[in-house]
Amino acid sequence: MTATMMDQVDARARTPEPREASAGAAFHLLPGRVVAYGWLLAAVPIALLQLVHAGVHEHHELPPVLHWLRDTALAVPLAAVAVVVAALLVARLRPTEPGERASLTTMALWGVLAALLFAALSIPGNQMHGLLFGAEEEEGVSLLNDLAADALYALEAALLVLAPVSLLAGMPWRGAWRATTSMQPAPEAAVALAAPGGPFESPATAGITTAGGDR
Repeated sequence: MTATMMDQVDARARTPEPREASAGAAFHLLPGRVVAYGWLLAAVPIALLQLVHAGVHEHHELPPVLHWLRDTALAVPLAAVAVVVAALLVARLRPTEPGERASLTTMALWGVLAALLFAALSIPGNQMHGLLFGAEEEEGVSLLNDLAADALYALEAALLVLAPVSLLAGMPWRGAWRATTSMQPAPEAAVALAAPGGPFESPATAGITTAGGDR
């Protein structure tokens, strides 16, 4: 029976147990850059959309600058969501070491993802804007075509502004986000490895026996 239990310990020693390493320990967002990118990502596409729809009026028309500031402020939360989600995805797909500058590919990937996400979020945002402020519908344009065109304008403007600014200002996060599994032997297995012929206490015996030793 003692030999059988020793074989079980040896088997455990040869089979390491997986232990989850800490995920995201070195990754953290930079709030200042997230806010700055949120305003930038909202301001430029909104300005382009207002130029495109210059002939469309609201029930309570505001001066152009106030109109732009109001719509930009309303779009900032959506832009910030796009910035953060894109950062999380890129940090997971292309992790960088702490202190390491992101590569051009990483910057480009983040800019494209953030622009795509904001363009997609602008579709329900434009619908909400129309409900809140009673914007007129353009004649001869279906609702689906109008939404698709606005999303395309938002995407183009977002790409134009994020590409150069991200190269100069850097990414809105720092560090790497990894979720890895490290294979480490269990503590009792490590003990068995360190002293394979050492003393072993068997529940079936009252004393201490040594594997392969004297009886």
